[in-house]
Amino acid sequence: MYKHLIYILLFGQLFSKNIWAPQSAYLMPDKRWEVGLFHPFRYGLSDKINYSIHPALFFIMPNLSIKLSHYKSEKKSTATRHSVYYPTKLLKMLKVGVAVGDKTASLIPPGFIIPHMIGFSSDYVFTKIYSFGEASFYGGINLGVVIGDLDERTTIDLPLVYHRLGVFYNQYGIDLGVDFSKALTRSIGGYADLDLKLLPGFVGSYSIEHKFLFSWEKSKKTRVSFGYKFVYGKFPYGNQARILPFIPLLESWVPMVDIQWAGSAQNIKK
Repeated sequence: MYKHLIYILLFGQLFSKNIWAPQSAYLMPDKRWEVGLFHPFRYGLSDKINYSIHPALFFIMPNLSIKLSHYKSEKKSTATRHSVYYPTKLLKMLKVGVAVGDKTASLIPPGFIIPHMIGFSSDYVFTKIYSFGEASFYGGINLGVVIGDLDERTTIDLPLVYHRLGVFYNQYGIDLGVDFSKALTRSIGGYADLDLKLLPGFVGSYSIEHKFLFSWEKSKKTRVSFGYKFVYGKFPYGNQARILPFIPLLESWVPMVDIQWAGSAQNIKK
């Protein structure tokens, strides 16, 4: 059950890169908003500043991201992204556990104390528009601030989860990646990425992640995406590869599907 919960909570991570392009250095237009079943809520505060929060996570893991535009032309653009999040409450929930027969199962052993933790991340994004599509390259650093003692036996050794929360045990991590998107028709597009997450010196020091999506844009206000996520990484128990989403109950992979909606606050005012 807790595997289901953690994957649902991090499902937005599968999509949260792609007007519909959060990985791009091109920002959303002024007053435009976007939200999805698993996507964060994003808003164009201006042509220079966008921000986002993940509504489904906000009350159990407060989070905020800001993207700042630094240069923009017809063919290329640069931007920086800055995020902050507080995972302590979520991890305490995962420590409580659930009853399974006469035993209690939990992702984190209940005897450990989860201290206050704050995560910070900043990265630089460069986007170039080619004749064959749009490519974005990024690199950045993640910092994990722990107020108190965090026992390494509290790690959650699951794909996607381990290398994202590992920054709190390792104090820092490095992200590198490239994203590519292309319009195949007026309403159908393709998207692929390749990401490398590094935790230098940590047990389970890297994760390689790849995602491929098709999207159908019904209109400028509605889009449906489906595809897969591949993860290969080093964990305390060894190396592992997995295609996600993986449904533990079915012991099978299923395609990930998301629906997004968009609009403009300017239209609401009118």
